[in-house]
Amino acid sequence: MKSKIAPIFLFIYALVLSQEKINISYLDSISCKNKTIYEINTAHIYYSKNNVFYKKSTENELTFTAISLGNLTHVDLYNPLQIVLFYKDFNTIILLDRQLNETHRIEGNKMETILNFDTVGLASQNQIWFYDFISQKIGLYQLTSNTHKFISTPLTRKIVHYSTDYNYFYWIDEENTLFRISIFGSIQSFGKVLSYDAIQILTEESYLFTRKNHLYFYKGKENKQYEISISQNSFDKFYYKNGILSIFTADKVINYKILLP
Repeated sequence: MKSKIAPIFLFIYALVLSQEKINISYLDSISCKNKTIYEINTAHIYYSKNNVFYKKSTENELTFTAISLGNLTHVDLYNPLQIVLFYKDFNTIILLDRQLNETHRIEGNKMETILNFDTVGLASQNQIWFYDFISQKIGLYQLTSNTHKFISTPLTRKIVHYSTDYNYFYWIDEENTLFRISIFGSIQSFGKVLSYDAIQILTEESYLFTRKNHLYFYKGKENKQYEISISQNSFDKFYYKNGILSIFTADKVINYKILLP
């Protein structure tokens, strides 16, 4: 009896899972040949080309250049009025205003106590999140006083992915466990994330991820995995912000409107 019921149950369970899908609506597509695009919204496109950073709208195009710092490693656009650029090769963080004027430069190699920045992001209260590779600690750099403080003990496992907002620094370690630390130094663990090829952490309990060229949304409160219906059979990466999902292929970025459950 069990051997007959089990296959039927598995078929019904698989059918139910297949119905957990999120539909999206096409907005537009933009050529990205020879460009690294970071974000597209209704007003601007932020991208880099040959290590020059661009902010482009229908009216004008602004640029910022720091060729002497080598490759642009990371761009944080959490607050477009205070853009964070990270040049890892030269251990340097640069902040820009909305007109792409440089407002602050943090050079880890020139500090009295050298910091080796490995990850960076914008935090609240005029601060910058960072993970220092030398001490293996997470810290905050205060822009107004040009001082820093560590808010964690040394991490015992390598950070393989991270995300930041004003109040929290999220990371996934090499054992696939998701953690969060607050600006006050409180660390929480949220268990293992689902296996992924690429991932974007949204909150402590939700994230977008790819697996074998399929895109999914995971919602921790419901412990549910939703498949996102996209037409591309293959794509290089994805990015979500403010209800817009960008899918990056080899030569273009395709934007969709999406409503996450």
